[in-house]
Amino acid sequence: MVTDSGIWRGGENHTFVLSPSVYHVTPSEKTELEKLGQALYDCLGGLGRIATIAFDPKLHHSNTWNKFSKVLGIEIPNVYRHIMPLKPSLVPAICKVDLMKSEDGRYCIAEIDGHNKHGLGYSTLAARLRQALYPEARSFPGVAVSLAASIKRLGKDAVTLLYSDRERFYLPEFTILKSGLADSGIRTTIVGENDVVMNGNGDFATKEGEEIHELFIDFPFLFSNQFLNVRLADLYGKGEIDFLIPPKPFFGSKAVLALIKNDEGDEDLEAILKSQIPSRSLELLRRYIPPTYLVHKGENRDYWSSKMNGTSFVIKESVSSGMKGVAFRGDSEFEETLSLASRSFYRFILQEEVHNFPQRFSYYSEKGELLEDDWFMRITVHYSMRSVGDIVVTARRDKKVHGAPDSLQLGTIISD
Repeated sequence: MVTDSGIWRGGENHTFVLSPSVYHVTPSEKTELEKLGQALYDCLGGLGRIATIAFDPKLHHSNTWNKFSKVLGIEIPNVYRHIMPLKPSLVPAICKVDLMKSEDGRYCIAEIDGHNKHGLGYSTLAARLRQALYPEARSFPGVAVSLAASIKRLGKDAVTLLYSDRERFYLPEFTILKSGLADSGIRTTIVGENDVVMNGNGDFATKEGEEIHELFIDFPFLFSNQFLNVRLADLYGKGEIDFLIPPKPFFGSKAVLALIKNDEGDEDLEAILKSQIPSRSLELLRRYIPPTYLVHKGENRDYWSSKMNGTSFVIKESVSSGMKGVAFRGDSEFEETLSLASRSFYRFILQEEVHNFPQRFSYYSEKGELLEDDWFMRITVHYSMRSVGDIVVTARRDKKVHGAPDSLQLGTIISD
């Protein structure tokens, strides 16, 4: 099944360890995660409204609003500046939340990413494996099924998956997602930024003549085709195209966790958050976020050391993917990264380390032997329309869990 998916034609970096195991979620955990999803979407909608005000200097006049503007605008290309405030309350059709399970069995949020289509193909493949292994088991709908439902709700039956040159690595899993959407009756055009051309009518098409549909999965950062970049922004501003994942890149910034958590107790920041986010949803989401601080230039290195107070912390770049820009306390690069963070504005967060609870899974060795071992997990919940679309687990025997040739990719079932 994995071979037929084509994922391994992408080279060694797309390999992973095969396993006949799945991750089990209890009915009570399912209910818990569904409630978390409802609170998450309330918070994302509120952040969208806050961003619309923060990005317009005519609508505010305080240092705290300026802080929101700076944090939510970190490393965002200029082409997004005038379209991010559009549709203030619009939330992603699919939002990824990375959870860790602590030693006492609690779910803890490591990352919220509402501006990223990466991983949707792996989740689709994991769902197929889960279906093959446990065809009668209860499960979540699946990422492709959930996305297809969002597309049909908009009255569409086709979508464009546009990728930048820097996203070529993900092409094999984009193809898996396309296949999953086709199973739900959705046509998908996959096209790279430099393979988009104008046809005789002035409309976009691929070089092969495939139609580019007016609904896109997302608006990726385009670095080579600047004409396309500007044109898409213009069309979105006019309401002629749309995106399932709205062009609000701050939904993928780790700095948002620190803003939501507000562990420094900033009263003005709290007032702004509660002006747009229901208090009940804000408090519920906060219960899942470990102590998290937005590192800023106003405080020295000793201040941040006092916040850690001898506890294990992780430092993370606000805008990064996977384990890039992540250092655990005790790593050789931790102190150097913290010093760099203390000299910058809002480009790093400090987050208390979740002592990841390992779980025993089966796997196949290179010789085909069925073995067992303890694996640390990253539990990725894909939320769609306020509900759990699916859960995929990435597991490694190292606590620095990310997709790698020595990782497992597991689907999820709902156990009794």
